[in-house]
Amino acid sequence: MAKKGRRLIAELFIYTLLMMKPPKLQSVSQWADSNRILVSESSSEPGRWRTDRAPYQKEIMDAFTQPGVWQIVIMASAQVGKTELELNMMGRAIDVDPGPMLFVQPTDGFAEDFSKRRVAPMIRACPALQRKVYEAKSRDAGNTITMKTFPGGSVAFTGANSPTELAGRPVRYVFMDEIDRFPASAGTEGDPLELAERRTETFRHNRKVVKTSTPTIKGASKIEKAYMLGTQEEWHTECPHCKGFSFIRFDNIKFDKEEYKDEGGERNYHVRNVRWQCPLCQGETKEYDTKRCPAKWVPKNPEAIETGVRSFRLNAFMSPWSDWTDICRSFLKAHDDPELLKVFVNTMLGESWEMRDRSGAPEALLARREIYNAEVPTGALVLTMGVDTQDNRLEYEVVGWGREEQSWGIAKGVIPGRADAPEVWAEIDDLLDRQWTLPNGMKMRILASFMDSGGHFTQEVYAECARRESKRIWAVKGEGGSDKPYVRLMKKDNGRDKATRFIIGVDSGKEAIMYATGITEPGARYMHFPRDYTCGYDIEYFRGLISEKMVMHRRMGQTVVTWEKTYDRNEPLDCRNYARAAYKYFNWNFDKMERLLNGTEEPKIETRQQVERRRKKRVLSEGIKV
Repeated sequence: MAKKGRRLIAELFIYTLLMMKPPKLQSVSQWADSNRILVSESSSEPGRWRTDRAPYQKEIMDAFTQPGVWQIVIMASAQVGKTELELNMMGRAIDVDPGPMLFVQPTDGFAEDFSKRRVAPMIRACPALQRKVYEAKSRDAGNTITMKTFPGGSVAFTGANSPTELAGRPVRYVFMDEIDRFPASAGTEGDPLELAERRTETFRHNRKVVKTSTPTIKGASKIEKAYMLGTQEEWHTECPHCKGFSFIRFDNIKFDKEEYKDEGGERNYHVRNVRWQCPLCQGETKEYDTKRCPAKWVPKNPEAIETGVRSFRLNAFMSPWSDWTDICRSFLKAHDDPELLKVFVNTMLGESWEMRDRSGAPEALLARREIYNAEVPTGALVLTMGVDTQDNRLEYEVVGWGREEQSWGIAKGVIPGRADAPEVWAEIDDLLDRQWTLPNGMKMRILASFMDSGGHFTQEVYAECARRESKRIWAVKGEGGSDKPYVRLMKKDNGRDKATRFIIGVDSGKEAIMYATGITEPGARYMHFPRDYTCGYDIEYFRGLISEKMVMHRRMGQTVVTWEKTYDRNEPLDCRNYARAAYKYFNWNFDKMERLLNGTEEPKIETRQQVERRRKKRVLSEGIKV
């Protein structure tokens, strides 16, 4: 014990001497070049940190020690190293100018994972930090995964959903990562950004607040709003032809492409000869040469420096870790899929996704109906059904699906009666058992059906779907929110009913459907509709299909995106959404389906026990191959 006590006194004496020294006149980039070691646990390029590896990083890091600047905003794509910049700022503060710190991630889980996978390895690999940050010990409550202490301060790691930490003691430094993923409110306390910033009020003379994120939806993006309040600096590259400086936008990237079908029959692309076309002189420069051209930060709102806020914007074209060929290939794969395109715009271009009315007019959709060559026309390989539940009726749509999400409306109808009436379920059985005719005379059944369990008959829908699970019909529950997964399994309760159920992220499905109605040429995601009046595709159907639009509202001081009705009858939209979700969830083997429907492959004959075992295995997995 005496030996341990002497060692603690010696450590305390050393730390006291260190604290008595004034802060070094050392910028963050200088500190990182001198002290930071990247490790293989968190970096694709382990070794000593080099700011000149990505020159745009220097100005961002050094803004942290710039007099008069109290807030730094980084709106950026993925693969530009924005989190590493925050770590360098935090490391320099711990080593050179310590104080109480707060590092906020979207959730507590993210915060703990970040501390373990990113912060702990950085401290272990950096001697300057290792000497100062107390080693976490099981009996030391001051040193845990979510708390690191050092002479002169500590850093707490917390989630934006944790009101206790966000509204706690004063801090001098606040780092907020991926703020567009923050919840609208930390419990019932309000906006987590405001709560965290409020903690710096005591240190107004020397506080630093850092915000980073990839943006999300225009008008609702927190990082874009913060960026617009700052200097709005863009990394401009010098054109070797005209010597003018410009920000590299995707519109100025030119490339040659060749389309082909991969082994699974899906469309893919070969991309070649990618180059940047200068918007000033139209001169073209290859990627390798462009990334080695002189570049500089150019502010669009320089007056904001008077408010102490510097904001920076980056996209993947500036990053030494991105490949322009891969970026262009990602765009080609995503350009006609709104879900993928939104991700591309946010994570590759570092831009917010702008909501536009991409839907077709109901009259235009009615006019383009076509005569099918069979009940299920050529191109449709899978049938799914979506069923919407109302108090006095069920509404359904049967949809045929082909490759690349091209779809054919097959039948839209109404079943009068309540969802607890046996005769209603008898009609559902008729639909599930019905054989639909193809052009070659082959027959096919509906392979997956999703039925809405909302309303006043939830338990009845659960029970009836459970009895018919062998017919591949499942109960679903809709869930709003732009950040929700489209389809996922619902957790089973502990009751007697062990049926499989699904949760549908209805907002993303609605956006994809609206986008698809605006596609005017047959091909990927084009929606076909039959002219036969008995199929149910009249003007009322099309009005209901595009009966909602995305709008923005202010709630609890936050901008949120919601869907609102523009027409009273939205059942066609809901039915199509459920049918699409049933199509998207399962991993259809279209090659095999095509062979079966063409009669070139015989279906396997299985015993009842084999069918039951296979059915259970398929349903409980994340997807199936048919």
